[in-house]
Amino acid sequence: MREHIIPVVDVGLLRDRDPLGSREAARQIGQACKDIGFFYVRNHGIADGVISDTFRQAEAFFSLPLAEKMKFSMERHSRCFRGYAPVLSELADGKRNSYELMEFSVEFDDEHPDVVAGKPMHGPNLWPSLPGYRAAIMRYVASMNELGFDLMRGIAMSLSLPEDFFYDAFNERSFWQFRTTHYPEPQSVRQMAEYAPQSGPVSEIEIGDYSCGAHTDYGCLTILLANNPGLQVRNRDGEWFDAPAIPGAYICNIGDMLQYWTGNLFVATLHRVLTNQSRISLPFFFQPDYETVVQPFGGVTDIRLEDFPPLKYGPYAFEKYKGIYPNCCVA
Repeated sequence: MREHIIPVVDVGLLRDRDPLGSREAARQIGQACKDIGFFYVRNHGIADGVISDTFRQAEAFFSLPLAEKMKFSMERHSRCFRGYAPVLSELADGKRNSYELMEFSVEFDDEHPDVVAGKPMHGPNLWPSLPGYRAAIMRYVASMNELGFDLMRGIAMSLSLPEDFFYDAFNERSFWQFRTTHYPEPQSVRQMAEYAPQSGPVSEIEIGDYSCGAHTDYGCLTILLANNPGLQVRNRDGEWFDAPAIPGAYICNIGDMLQYWTGNLFVATLHRVLTNQSRISLPFFFQPDYETVVQPFGGVTDIRLEDFPPLKYGPYAFEKYKGIYPNCCVA
């Protein structure tokens, strides 16, 4: 497989709000978003202990017996895409993926007005009773939200927009999604599937050829850490290349929403996962607020705005999630 270099950006000074360092990091991020849609970040400021605790808790949950994990089944116990999904129950590229996952998003209790009103994708997370589990996940999410807003500040600067453009456009909050994902060894996938046989619409769908099929992310910015390699990216010439896990660095990619927001100036790039070893990954999807309306801003590219009608993020995301979780009963 042909080698390709994804830029590594030092974001320490961006996070410190150093003017000169911020401009240079922003320039590098913006160029990467135009060229390949992926970039690594180092000196990201996420504490080692926060990261290791999250991996440890993810491993603890996935090590539980299937019957215990199914007590948190997204399909059975959630109406807002929170909870556990076993292998071969989530889709990419129209096919079933060979991993299990635990999905989280912004917490809304059952009495919240948006939940009472039946607003899609609003509801409570499902929390295992593992000691320290919820606290570790929420510490990680809080750290990632801070990093996400700093990276979006750099992206705004690269576009000659006000630094707080995206913070304001997000209504000062992210409708984030976070999942812990476990890719079993290939020989274990069939056995795990036999213990959790699928019914309903997903059972009629073909199993993918890859651990995770080729796709672009539908949202704004994905910030990923994994404990083993497996990620592959397709360049603009249609060639696939490995994106290695670099110690101490996150790999980031932009999604369809940011490509739309920039009038196709930035590129959301196809990627997939192929691994022959156990792999845990922590993809954090940094998304606009549910109510955010997205439309390209003037002066970035020569586009016709009528080709990019205003798009409300929440309903758009809801349709995407229904597509990747066909068995879920949702509000």
